[in-house]
Amino acid sequence: MERARDRRAGRYEERVTGRPTEPGADLELLVHGVGGTTPEKMLGDPRTVRVTGDDTAAVFRRAEDAGPAPDAGAESGSARDPGSDPGRTEPGRDLGEEPGGDLGRQPVADLGKERGRGPVREAYVWCNLTSGDGSRALWLLLLPFMVVNLAHWMRPAGPGRPRTVRLYGLLVRLSALTLTVLLAAAACEVALDLVAWQCAGSRACVRRHSWLGFLSPAAPGAPAGSGGWWSAPGRRLALAAVLPAALTGLLWYLSHRTWNAYESQRPLSAARGTDTEDPGAVAGAEGPQPDNDDPGAGARGPGFPACDPASGAGPGPGGDAPGAGGGGAGPGSHRCGAGAGGPGAGPRHPVPGGDEAESDAHGSALVRPGFWYGRRLVARLRAAHTAAGLLTVAAAVATPAARFDHRPGGPAALEALGRPLVAALFVWAVAVVGVVCRRGRSENRLDRRLDRRLVRSLPLVALALLLLSVVYAGWSRPGWRSTGRLPGDPAFGALMLVQGLLVVALGAVARDLYRRRPDPRAVMRGLGGPAVTLLACALGGVMSGGIAQRVADWLDGTRALLAGPPVLLTWQASAIPPTLAVLSVLAVLLALRTARLARAERDRVRHEHPGEPEDPSRTRAIAHARAMAALTDRVPLVVTVLTVTTLLLGTGALIGALATGKTPDGAAHRTQHVVRAAAETSQALGSWLVGLGFLLFVTWGRRAYKDASARRTIGILWDVGTFWPRAAHPFAPPCYAERAVPDLTWRMATWTRRTGARLVLSGHSQGSVLAAAAAWQLPPSVRGRVALLTYGSPLERLYGRWFPAHFGPPALAALHHDIACWRNLYRRTDPIGGTVRVPGDATPEVDHEPLPDPRAYGRTADHPLPAPILGHSDYQSDPAFTRERALLLTRLCPGLPGQRPEQGT
Repeated sequence: MERARDRRAGRYEERVTGRPTEPGADLELLVHGVGGTTPEKMLGDPRTVRVTGDDTAAVFRRAEDAGPAPDAGAESGSARDPGSDPGRTEPGRDLGEEPGGDLGRQPVADLGKERGRGPVREAYVWCNLTSGDGSRALWLLLLPFMVVNLAHWMRPAGPGRPRTVRLYGLLVRLSALTLTVLLAAAACEVALDLVAWQCAGSRACVRRHSWLGFLSPAAPGAPAGSGGWWSAPGRRLALAAVLPAALTGLLWYLSHRTWNAYESQRPLSAARGTDTEDPGAVAGAEGPQPDNDDPGAGARGPGFPACDPASGAGPGPGGDAPGAGGGGAGPGSHRCGAGAGGPGAGPRHPVPGGDEAESDAHGSALVRPGFWYGRRLVARLRAAHTAAGLLTVAAAVATPAARFDHRPGGPAALEALGRPLVAALFVWAVAVVGVVCRRGRSENRLDRRLDRRLVRSLPLVALALLLLSVVYAGWSRPGWRSTGRLPGDPAFGALMLVQGLLVVALGAVARDLYRRRPDPRAVMRGLGGPAVTLLACALGGVMSGGIAQRVADWLDGTRALLAGPPVLLTWQASAIPPTLAVLSVLAVLLALRTARLARAERDRVRHEHPGEPEDPSRTRAIAHARAMAALTDRVPLVVTVLTVTTLLLGTGALIGALATGKTPDGAAHRTQHVVRAAAETSQALGSWLVGLGFLLFVTWGRRAYKDASARRTIGILWDVGTFWPRAAHPFAPPCYAERAVPDLTWRMATWTRRTGARLVLSGHSQGSVLAAAAAWQLPPSVRGRVALLTYGSPLERLYGRWFPAHFGPPALAALHHDIACWRNLYRRTDPIGGTVRVPGDATPEVDHEPLPDPRAYGRTADHPLPAPILGHSDYQSDPAFTRERALLLTRLCPGLPGQRPEQGT
């Protein structure tokens, strides 16, 4: 009978994932942090096999834990290229490729012999989501978009304030839209103004750049029409418009390309039947599924007995485990069953009609089934931003021609055509803004609908208007000459003014939300989002000005032939040296503070190792590591100073450019000698720094395109910046969590339901954030069988402070109650990880006492060589890791596997 039951269990597992597993085998699911790693390093074994997944993200096991290898004559040819999987160094068999192979015929009892050695260990490798092929180097262009997208999620918590929260999201989306317009305008400044209008309109500049010869205008005094066909200013503008239009199309393509890898990955909720539009459409709905509305479901899967959270009774690893309940737990103990009957457990009912503005009883919107499925919003915003970019190019082409036609004595026919064209551009621009102003994300359900007519009509109509603008501008206009700068130069000033007003309004809204629920740990008293939005706008302005100035210097280094870029861009570049001077002063102050803190830490280190001979150099190294780790907590101060400096200097640059219409050195020409010298120095240094930054940017991107190691370094930046969905800017790098979180939830849910075993979700660094997000997404029937082990975790130290609405104290307290058991490890020398500070009656405590680092101060019998200072790395080598993992497994209610139903019942 047992053998028949094992066969039925194996068939059930094969129906779900194609792989059999031993019932009751415990599992530790490891999730790595930023920068990525290999499965061999995570599992401590040179031979690994891929259990499930693809070349982008996958789950690996040690080869011995996956069972015996198939015979040499096994069908399907399952040997794999060692370079096909992330981090693979040994050829191994992909278990998912052979559901009917030799492993499927192996008796289930022969698998998982590791139970006597501890849980089966699996490694989820997701580093290729952020550091894949060479095209990821293009993501450097999207840096301002990524930063403004982060600002959307930095709002303070606003329970009971849905309209205010919606207003916050609206202001961020409008700020993001201005960045798209700024990018398109910068491309137009380079291609249309500097190249086609100024340089191609000057015969002296054309002689220096022979590749512009076909655009050269007629010589002075030559008869009309003696120049080439492309010599007309409107036709030169029409031809140059190809570059910014192609850039907009490239951004559309990059955003659309990521759908299959990210937004198309549906969360686990689709298989639980929460998607009311198309229930049961996902293949994972096969097999018995628990009824989430059943109050008795608790923490049991199909066919498994329940765990009594009140008494904590339940069989342990080798029999009964008395005292596993929450009552009488002291420090260092762990709670069982909170996911089944503790506060915040049970089925979660969505708020009708809710979106990102609705408050959540669990303290964080990450519990909502549609949080990690933003396909509809991204599609709508992508259409709007693509249309905005094309309309910007169309306006840059049509405006100079319309101004020429509207002059006294201009051609009446062209003037009659130009007015409705300009009006159509304005009307469609208003329509684009209206689409961006629509309600944002729908998170309380899995919204799989697409606004197909809207998504298609917005960019297509904008493209049609661009083509009409090109035809209109290319019409023959005798007597039209291109002199000075391209008309429309004040557009940069107007755009900068709009960005400033949006940031000020966003700050007022954020401050109002913060006053409703003050959080002393939140950065800048709730103003982190507006500050980051301002920095994103400043970064976009600096990048735009840098590119324009470098092209102008390349075309006319002496600035004797061309008028050059708009004066506002020069003022912005001139603000860089003062900003760096302020940051240098702040860096000196922080260095002095760190030195004082290091001296204080030396005394603490001496008192922590009494009776050991003192080693001054060893003491200084440990104290220095702790002091440097504390600098992370000063990042809000740096951002505050940078934001205030940027706001003041940016306001001064805008006023100076609009008031004088000259560059800084020109405006200070008749002022005091000191002021004139400061203006000239700042302008010269700013131009040089912008050039250096542009050169480094291009060099870094080129290296990342060719070098995988450099691409992985850039991937660390995306690991931190692209965790959040693209709710503000669709051209931001894609959100890898929309793939990773469903991967983790599906793996945990299918494992616990088919085995009834215990599972420890083990996350390091950024992996702990993914683990927490995945734990929030689990149904109650799974949460009671999952323990959370985090180490080097930035959950509270970074995410809790910068994203208080989603990782603030109420959210972490709710996670502590939702999950069965949770333990957090950290070191004082870790610059990233720290305590999670779960508030309220957190019994038992989540945070372990600080792990000693280094493990030994001097040479001992256990450490005959000097122990290294580990900081943020190698937490698993600490004995506390193994001990805490064992305690978590002991405190979990394992449950006994019951009989699975036959297929079709």
